[in-house]
This record gives sequence, C-alpha cells and structure tokens, in this order.
Amino acid sequence: MKNVPGRKTDMKDDEWIAQLGRCGLIEPSYIPNPEVMQLRLLTRRLRSYKQRQTQIKNKIHNLLQPTNIKLTSYLSVIFSKTGQSLLMLFINGELIDYDNVTACIHKHVKASPEEFNVGHE
Repeated sequence: MKNVPGRKTDMKDDEWIAQLGRCGLIEPSYIPNPEVMQLRLLTRRLRSYKQRQTQIKNKIHNLLQPTNIKLTSYLSVIFSKTGQSLLMLFINGELIDYDNVTACIHKHVKASPEEFNVGHE
C-alpha cells in the first residue's frame, strides 16, 4: 500500500487504496473481542497503578531523606513489614525508643535496634 508510484496526493492514495480493496489485497483491521479488550484495559490500569505506587514511594523517600530519617541505610526495602511498622511510628507521632523499634523489627532484618541509633532509656 505504501508504494504509490508517481507524485503523492491524497486523491491518488485514495484511488490506490480503493483499487487494492476491490482486489482483496488489503487485510481487514484487527478488532479484538470484548474479552481481549477488557484484558487490555485491566493490564493498562494495573501498569498505571504500579507507576503511581512507585511515584508515591519515591515521594516518601524524598520526604524522609532531608529529615535525617535514613531507613534505607538499615533496610533494603523501607516498605517491608519492618519499614512500614517504623514508618507508622513516625506517622502516629509515637516515641522512637529502643522498645518501640524492637517491637517493629521482624525476624528477617539483619540490623539490630542499636544500629537504628536508638538509645536505651
């Protein structure tokens, strides 16, 4: 379809496409069935949600860094169970002491409460 000889004009292109259509040389457009359309919609929506989730996580990182809350120094993922528990301490305005931090640390975390620079009372 793209190789129309001579000068290109819309009229010549239209005539060429019409001629190809009459001869049956043009494949019909693919129109997906409703199930495929729904799956595509859900896939796009999931991708959009994941992008938004990443944006929000980056915003949280950017909020924590200037306040010298450097959880990334001790946790590989600050949105793990331990990270979320520690973030909830900050959000709820609770006292950040040894006992509260110890209660937040789950079994897979290698850092100890002392490494989080939390002093004993």
